Amino acid sequence: MAEILFYNTHLAKDYDKFKEICKNHDVKIIEVGEDHVDHYVGYLLGLEGFTDEKKTEIDKNMNIDFDFILFSNFDNEKMFSVMDDLREAGANVQHKAGTTQNNVTWSLRELLIENDQEARTMGLIHKINAQLEKASDLKEKYGEDSSTKALIEEIKGFFQDSSIFTIDKAKAYYLKLMDENLRVEKENQ
Repeated sequence: MAEILFYNTHLAKDYDKFKEICKNHDVKIIEVGEDHVDHYVGYLLGLEGFTDEKKTEIDKNMNIDFDFILFSNFDNEKMFSVMDDLREAGANVQHKAGTTQNNVTWSLRELLIENDQEARTMGLIHKINAQLEKASDLKEKYGEDSSTKALIEEIKGFFQDSSIFTIDKAKAYYLKLMDENLRVEKENQ
């Protein structure tokens, strides 16, 4: 049976709609909260081979105060159908993931931290891409700026080497590129 592990249901946009949609799709909801975050995901899903053992050596200062859903035993068609219905009903949850052989062996806290970092990284990459597009538009409009060109090459190098990636460095590049774009606009007014 398809299941959704739902963390922090009290933060959901419209949990009653969420439950109704899951019921219509024959999806079981497993509700978990703050007191479950150090249990292994496999245990919370009731998978064989997992006990109620808790993982305690995780950074407990990381923010995990958000709602999150984990899709388990879904095929792609069913998962996308449920997600579409949730979105249309205004009951979508921003933080979500699907089970993998790897993440069922993590504590829920580890999965939440990883998912949040991934979501923030993707949001930042989207912002950087928007600034790169703006830089391209400015180049087309005013000609190539050597400082902007050098920064873009540096950014490309940064994203090509995943071993040096940090979200703080990516934020710094985003802000630097935004400043460069503003400078180019101001100089050409």
